[in-house]
Order: sequence, then structure tokens, then C-alpha cells
Amino acid sequence: MSEPNASPTSAPRRGPGCFALLALTLLAVLIIGGIVAWKVVDSGFGMKWLAEHFQKQTITEVFRENVKRIVSTNGDVLELATVDTEEMVTKFDTKSLFNEVVYLGTTVSEIRAMVVYRYHLKLSDDWSLNVQDGRCVVIAPAIRPSLPPAIRTETMEKKSEAGWLRFNAEENLAELEKGLTAVLERRAATPGKIRQVREAARQSVAKFVQMWVLKEQKNRGQGGIHEIVVIFPDEPGASNAAEAMKQPATLHLEVKAD
Repeated sequence: MSEPNASPTSAPRRGPGCFALLALTLLAVLIIGGIVAWKVVDSGFGMKWLAEHFQKQTITEVFRENVKRIVSTNGDVLELATVDTEEMVTKFDTKSLFNEVVYLGTTVSEIRAMVVYRYHLKLSDDWSLNVQDGRCVVIAPAIRPSLPPAIRTETMEKKSEAGWLRFNAEENLAELEKGLTAVLERRAATPGKIRQVREAARQSVAKFVQMWVLKEQKNRGQGGIHEIVVIFPDEPGASNAAEAMKQPATLHLEVKAD
């Protein structure tokens, strides 16, 4: 008699597939990596590195965007400094005959007055900011004279003397007064006048940047910027921010958060 057919045996169970093992491995790596990263960031070193790295990469761009908003609402001018000084402008008119053989004299006219020179920069001009080791170096736009200068007419003194064979004292003085504003505008833009206001202008720029820096630090919960150095385009180091970072501070301004 034939033996009854044996019941079919069930297929052996398979373990987790390669894909499942790979997924579990990746998940474990991500969890462990996340814990390690959190510990690093949670430490002072990690947070400091992130803050400094972020500032180095984006501070100029974020500042420029902020300035654009200021320009759109308040105009393009940041007033920097004023100088109130006495100016003297003189006009000489000499005449002679026969190729200077016969000298007819010189008419001399003079105007003295107190003049107020004002200086500004254009916010829309190029700015550059660099942060390193708590030091913010600012390459600011050029200092510009605000024209025309303000002549304090109540202080104006005039005099004019004609030469011994000249009779044009009034005419010479009138011409001098007519061209007075143009002369003062040229003086306002001279390097000597710019040097007079440079340090006051530097302070104004530093305070402007300081307000923005403190605001950004508060918004991001960051700290660490304790010094602002302002350099203008005509000063050494302005063409290279990296070189400017190496130079002694031309201005030291403590930045203290509220």
C-alpha cells in the first residue's frame, strides 16, 4: 500500500532584506550624527563658529539690503560733519601797457565771512563690511561736500582798493562777490577740508553702523562684535578689506548691547 502523500512543507522565513538593513543603518547613522552635531553646536565653540561664519559670508549683503530700505524711505544722504570757519577770498586785477612796460597798478578786492561747510556720504554707494575676531571693519563710501556751502552773510566784510591809475574798485569787488560761491565750492572739495572733517565723519559712520550691528545681533541672538573700524576709500587699506583687517584701528568704538 502506498504511503500517503506528505504535506508540503512551508518555505523557510527570510530575515530582513538588504534594503531594510540599509535603511536601518542609515537611520542609526543620522540619529547618532544629529546627536553629535547638536553637542558640538550646543557647546560654545560650535555656536561661535556658526555665528562668525554666518557674519563673514553675509554681513555686507544684509547691510546693503538694510541700507536700501533706508534710502527708499529717508533719502540717499547720511550727514556726517560740519565745519564753521572764517574764509577770505581775494581778487587781484593788474593792468599794464606796452607789454608790461608801463604799470598802471593793481586793484585788490577782498571778502571775509564765516562759512559753514557740510559733508555727507551717499548711502547707495558701495559699502563693505568684514567681521573677524569681534572686529567689524567697514569700508565706507567717500566723504562728499554738501553744496553750496552756507555763507553767514551777517559776518561778511568787504573791501576793495584800486591801483594808482585804476578806477575799478567797485567793479572788481562785484565780480569777486559774484564768483564767491563757486570759489567756496571748490575749497569744500579740497583734500585739506576733507581731512578737517574726517575724524568726525568716521565717528558718524561708526555710530550709524553700530545701530545696525546692535539690531542684527539682537535679532539673531548673537554677540561678540566689540569694535567697529571705519576706513574711507582714500585711506590705506581701503582697496583690500583683508589688508585693512591687519592695520591698527583708526577708530575704536565699543559696541555694547542693551
